[in-house]
Amino acid sequence: MVTKIKAVGDCNTLGANALEYKSYPERIGERLGVEVVNLGHTMATTREGVLKLRDLVGEADCVIIQFGLVDSYRTFRYSPYVLYYPDNPLRKQLRSITKKFKKTCRRLGLNGLLGEVNVVDSGEYESNLRKMVEIAQPRLTLLLETIPNHQLERNSEIQRYNSILDAICADYDNCYKVDLYTHFKNNMDQFYQDLTHCNSAGCEYIAAMVAQKIAAVCPKEKEGE
Repeated sequence: MVTKIKAVGDCNTLGANALEYKSYPERIGERLGVEVVNLGHTMATTREGVLKLRDLVGEADCVIIQFGLVDSYRTFRYSPYVLYYPDNPLRKQLRSITKKFKKTCRRLGLNGLLGEVNVVDSGEYESNLRKMVEIAQPRLTLLLETIPNHQLERNSEIQRYNSILDAICADYDNCYKVDLYTHFKNNMDQFYQDLTHCNSAGCEYIAAMVAQKIAAVCPKEKEGE
């Protein structure tokens, strides 16, 4: 039986702009009548996810994980990465410097000249997700697909990263994927507040799909709705 959920992920888990902490995790809680703690963070990758879940999973009996939007993004090959969690003033300053460095490299054409890589390569992405699932075990664990982006050139990498979720779910008990990509692709004009972030309708759809999955794998929860 699910009574307390921890949701860890990126900006769409946190909720963008006016939807911050009013995103799909909070709506799942309303649908199921359970406590939900939103551990989402803007610009977070699976690197932060491992650390956050290790520190904060606590007494939750269900964990929702959604990463891939930032992990799959392609950036200048020689850009450093500065963690967002745990944060401190030095890291904030270094991220500001890194952001300016990336913009300069892109403007000078160095991305095309010297190459681009994913922010988190697919091998590390899979490894990090597996670490999170292992931290969450034996709790019910849901891996959410990353939704497509209106910058269409990003979507082939998003799909490639989404394909990793199936293999992970197959290797762990009580771990399930929630399919989102295709429905969002077919409703690009309805579910977004900008190029990247869910609007309220998008959050409602994700909440409905997650609640449906929980009901399917936890029959007692379904009976109590």
